[in-house]
Amino acid sequence: MFTMYIYMALVTPGIFILLNYLISNENSYIEKNGPFECGFTSYQQSRSAFSVAFMLVAILFLPFDLEMSSILPYVVSAYSNGLYGLSMLVIFLTSLVIAFVYEINLGALNLERRFTPMVKPLMNKLYI
Repeated sequence: MFTMYIYMALVTPGIFILLNYLISNENSYIEKNGPFECGFTSYQQSRSAFSVAFMLVAILFLPFDLEMSSILPYVVSAYSNGLYGLSMLVIFLTSLVIAFVYEINLGALNLERRFTPMVKPLMNKLYI
């Protein structure tokens, strides 16, 4: 009986693909084959530069996200871990807090924009 389901699982998609191929008609045109972006045709370059601060926040989020998944085994078995498990958890959390304080002191979470001044080309300096 189980092998019947396996055969049907292999045959049924094949039948549907064959029916789709036989029934469907080919009517492609430029708009249908072109890129789709929010329902509008892209007349200019749609990719623009954005602030690196967003990527920085995402990268800094990863260690703290991994922290949550690292704490989960202790939370699940908190009653059977004992003093050793608790001390390892405290050491782990302390190291993460120290790393977070270090990031704050470095200014890694400072999201204000920093603009670099326009530098004159080298040729203009030669004529001055």
